[in-house]
Amino acid sequence: MTVYFSEWNADYEKYMVNSLKSEYDVVLFNKLMKHFRNINFSLEKRNFPRQWFINLNRYIKLKNLKAEDILLCSGFAISGFIDLIKDVNCHRVLVLRDTIDVLNNSMKNKKKWLRQDEDYITKITPHFDKIYSFDFDDCRKYNFTYLNQFLPFTFSEMKKIRIELDNKNLSKNCFFIGEYLEHRVEIINKLAPRLQDDNYKIDFNLINYDIVKDISSTLKESNFYKLGKKISYFENIEKVKESDVILEIGQIGQTGITLRAIEAILFNKKLITTNKSIREYNFYNPEQIFILEDENYMNISVFLQTTFSPISLDILYQYSADAMLTKIINDIHII
Repeated sequence: MTVYFSEWNADYEKYMVNSLKSEYDVVLFNKLMKHFRNINFSLEKRNFPRQWFINLNRYIKLKNLKAEDILLCSGFAISGFIDLIKDVNCHRVLVLRDTIDVLNNSMKNKKKWLRQDEDYITKITPHFDKIYSFDFDDCRKYNFTYLNQFLPFTFSEMKKIRIELDNKNLSKNCFFIGEYLEHRVEIINKLAPRLQDDNYKIDFNLINYDIVKDISSTLKESNFYKLGKKISYFENIEKVKESDVILEIGQIGQTGITLRAIEAILFNKKLITTNKSIREYNFYNPEQIFILEDENYMNISVFLQTTFSPISLDILYQYSADAMLTKIINDIHII
């Protein structure tokens, strides 16, 4: 059985697959959309016959897949090539690391990979044997299988990271990076003065992915955050290493944790988060994790002064790339 990671294009996803190659039979399968997505969409808009084009691409790109293989697709990219893989004779698995609401909005209004009259649930999900989600509410609502959020690191890399950690001489710094969203602006403007009162430096970065030029002309500015550009995942990791507090502000309505939360736990950082459901996770420790809710901002000072014990590696394994892949393979064997 070979696992094909199909269009996992983010830098950290490519890193993860390459790391897994040393222990698992995995393939980075990132040319499915090449010469397919744009032409397929163009033919569809013009009401031209498309099946011949789909069949040709399927033969060229997927002919080596065997029935026992796993085609592992990511929730964000799949809308661009669902017509290509929906009838392939193998185990088709979908991993969602965004909520359905976020995916619908992104695919309809940003990527334009779904029409306004289409829906992610009806267009995409019926074509998979197994669907995983990191979000508790989406799992309950759509009958998905829950999958822990996972870092791009294998467990052996996690153990190495822990050995090499040096948090002794860190400056007091709180780091955040994420998409520019109005509710994030409100939280940052409220939280930042509290942190500064405790002599913390703030490194808050808000990114608008839709604007390439003169980003500051259309977005609200503040002394508490920078309007910045996207950075690579490993530049982000360096920022995490240099900080002693990480801020996580999820999407509205999101109940699953982001990568930021697991990064904080792995690198022994304190975490400030808006995600109330984090209490349900086995790594939750109120001495390491502060949940922003109601009007408890004034309690930040006490939290910043607490000490905590690092979460064990046994627990961290459950959020590793190994654990994710092992669960999926084992579940497929049961089907």
